[in-house]
Amino acid sequence: MSAYLLAKIRGKLSRMVDDADLDRLIGGDLDAVSQRLRTSSYAEALGETWDRASDRLRQAFLDDVANLIHSLYGRDRMLLVDVLARYRVENLKMIIRAQLHRLPSDEVKQHLFSLTWEDVDYLHLLELPGLEGVIRAMPWVEYRSQIEAVHQQVGDKREVFPYETELDAIYLKRLVHQYESGPTSARGMLKNNVLKELFSWAFRLKSYDRSFPEIVNILPDFRPLIPQEEMRHIVEDNEGWRGIGRFLGPVLEGELGQMDKLDLSAIQELFERKLMEVIRESFVMSQFGAGIAVGYVYLKERELSRLIEIVERVRGNIEGGSSVHH
Repeated sequence: MSAYLLAKIRGKLSRMVDDADLDRLIGGDLDAVSQRLRTSSYAEALGETWDRASDRLRQAFLDDVANLIHSLYGRDRMLLVDVLARYRVENLKMIIRAQLHRLPSDEVKQHLFSLTWEDVDYLHLLELPGLEGVIRAMPWVEYRSQIEAVHQQVGDKREVFPYETELDAIYLKRLVHQYESGPTSARGMLKNNVLKELFSWAFRLKSYDRSFPEIVNILPDFRPLIPQEEMRHIVEDNEGWRGIGRFLGPVLEGELGQMDKLDLSAIQELFERKLMEVIRESFVMSQFGAGIAVGYVYLKERELSRLIEIVERVRGNIEGGSSVHH
């Protein structure tokens, strides 16, 4: 990564809403939130009205990272595209759901993400007649072949779950591949996020009475990150979930040890905090590594999530008549 791109990312970082400001905005009124966002990278997206503000903030985030992707080349670009493929997956999930449940395209299209770094017409996919046509038109060989295999197994049943789990598996499989073969500067972040998703997914499947062999069959190959027997122990044993602590470091492992029972939301939060540690380390240790670009995306996603929570609260107050609309 060039010094120019490094400076570009650092410039983007300087316009982020930091944690201290986000904490203050949680209890802030409309004026406080508006004033702070208008000095951030979301100023233009916010506009003059709070109508669909969350959607506009999400699009501003996607436009921002698209600008970064278009500045990258080769392996660095592919790494970031794989990290951001979660939005591709969400688009495909919505399109498949619309096809299976015959939802009006006008209701669905407003929820599709605009991914300007991809040469894919998601609106066209949405409006194709029949799921078979959607699958044939998918421009990615891996998605097309694996979703076709799911479709052949499911047949005419309108079950969304098999398609969604396969899409999630494809996404995580690519991140595991990047962990194995991608730049060292991004490995810690990728491992943290993939493990968070794997553990969450495994325990949810267990709550649906899935056996461990069934869970393994659904999840992508996780063995580059954790041995299968260790995963079995964590998922199957009553107290096995405490073994997750070894991936969190001593301080967070101690917090996990104080939990009386498995709490997936609390464990996800611990992984989020661990991610912040790994990002800080990456920024210090690899000044010109692709990990800085990945870290920026993860930081922006966290910032966006908190901002949407704040904006939705403000919108709720406006609609409830407790704030004056500006």
